[in-house]
Amino acid sequence: MTIITFFLFSQSFFDLENKQVFYHEPVRAESTHSYDVLHYLVDLDLPMTSRYLSGAVTIAMRSNQNNLTFLDLYLSGLQVDSVRVDGLTAAFTHSNDTLIVNLPQTYDLGDSFAVKVGYSGTQTGNMGYLWYASTKTISYTLGCAFAEKKWLPCYDALWDKADNGAEYYITVPDSFSVCANGEYLGKTVNQGYATYRWKHDFPVSVYLMHFASSIYSTYSDWYHPTASDSIELKYYFWPQDTIGAHNAFSLTADMMSFYDSLFGNYPFERYGMNVVYPFYYGGMEHQTMVTILRGWIQGPPNYYGIAHELSHMWWGDMVTCFGWKNVWLNEGFATYCDALYREHRDGHAAFINTMLNRRSTYFGGEDAYPHPIYDPPVDLIFSGSHSYYKGSWVLHMIRYLCHDDSTWLDLMAAYRDSFEYSNASTDDLNRIMNQTLAGDYDWFFQEWVYDMGYPVYQVQWNKIFESPNWRLVLDVDQVQTIGPAVFHMPLPIGVNYAAGDTIVTLAVDSSYEHVECMLPQEPVSIVIDPETWIIQKNTVTAIDESHIAAPPAMIEQVQTIGRAIRIHTDRQAMIEIFDISGRKVLQKYCQELIFKPHVAGVYHAVIEGRNYRLVIVD
Repeated sequence: MTIITFFLFSQSFFDLENKQVFYHEPVRAESTHSYDVLHYLVDLDLPMTSRYLSGAVTIAMRSNQNNLTFLDLYLSGLQVDSVRVDGLTAAFTHSNDTLIVNLPQTYDLGDSFAVKVGYSGTQTGNMGYLWYASTKTISYTLGCAFAEKKWLPCYDALWDKADNGAEYYITVPDSFSVCANGEYLGKTVNQGYATYRWKHDFPVSVYLMHFASSIYSTYSDWYHPTASDSIELKYYFWPQDTIGAHNAFSLTADMMSFYDSLFGNYPFERYGMNVVYPFYYGGMEHQTMVTILRGWIQGPPNYYGIAHELSHMWWGDMVTCFGWKNVWLNEGFATYCDALYREHRDGHAAFINTMLNRRSTYFGGEDAYPHPIYDPPVDLIFSGSHSYYKGSWVLHMIRYLCHDDSTWLDLMAAYRDSFEYSNASTDDLNRIMNQTLAGDYDWFFQEWVYDMGYPVYQVQWNKIFESPNWRLVLDVDQVQTIGPAVFHMPLPIGVNYAAGDTIVTLAVDSSYEHVECMLPQEPVSIVIDPETWIIQKNTVTAIDESHIAAPPAMIEQVQTIGRAIRIHTDRQAMIEIFDISGRKVLQKYCQELIFKPHVAGVYHAVIEGRNYRLVIVD
């Protein structure tokens, strides 16, 4: 398909993650908090007979201020048994979710210290530390979102990543095994109990920390980014699911190779998946140890749910959204990635069908609960229609504005390199886009991320033979009722000839655009957004040339003096507006016209050959 640039411009929710929201949390900058978490050391005993657990977490910290005398941690639904700071007993209060620790000595800016919290108890509810014995005995942690404190004493803020990662010593009856973030460093067995050690050395947000225990089978696969390098892919599942697991996980190395080719090297030391049931989500992107629902490996595998979770290692885990207000940066990116992997496996038509189906779901969600994807209502943070599907479309439109995939991948690389192993906000992505494309794209984020809705175009077109060429006449209205009155997205319009086609791209400055351009062939039809780049709805009306031979339209109203031109006829008619110099300023085929010229003065309206003198006043 050739392209004419007329104006240059500056699945079901279950197939994804089905995340839920249980708590809310304010967003603050890491530097504004009194301390920075450096590392979590989790040492727990799990009897595996109930949701009871006991043990301790040691949190290495660094003070962000002088004269630090107390600190805040959070633990919900479990009992604090003791607190020690650098080996010294510390006084504390634990009320509701909040644990206040009175430090036995004062710490100043830059001082490092360690807080060890002993705790125990039996959890309740749908989050935290979960235990089931209905099918097979299994336990696991689940803290996303706002519920990390239901299993771990912590500072549960996305932006306070543990700079040096996390380490686990999990003790269970020796018939059970344990998996967790990072690398498996072995186990010790003593008197019928086994202690499993896992260690993850990369920065991690606390909601991405995780362990699970069951009577698991396991096997490893390997991804080879180069001939001399390898990354272990380790899987945990129940023995009866062995065939399904091998089938479902068979494409993981290919997925990792594909994402490597787009976004750079896999960012962590290893990768794995653990299968759980029951599970309230479809999948959860725990860092290096993704948790997935058993149903994803039973029957037809959910390859694209698995691809979604793997892509989170780049977008969500390595680069983590700065607070849940920016959740679309996690979920929209991963949703777009699983669509890209579908294209990689099944072709471009499958990709487009996926995007169109998800756009349709977004339309339904916007009709029911209109809201921006930035700072969504707390109960809609994980809305499939918005945070996932519209979020993926916003990234798709950013790719369109980049003009070519090389530039888009440069933008993604700049975003990754700027925020790897840390946190990013929508404003950060906006800034990176402005820098990479050397333009001002604030308008794009204002209209598509911070505001709601989408453009609804009403397009009328006509063609006029002017030998040897054809004049294409376009009138484009935006008639959406929510969101911005004008979406400034450059609008591609496909023009079909008897043989071949082309694209005319309209710069959009107002809610009504009149455009004329010359074409070398007769246009036979037009299509809005023929390559499927924009969230939009449209209706297209061709002006039937037979109206020329029809009886003239009855003029029901022509306002000859006023601040705007108002014309109403008994049926649709060709209306042309000329200024005093004879320059045509508007041509539209319609029944009712309300048009306010940019300047006052004398104008002429020609309605099917009849001329009316009009005076526009300030």
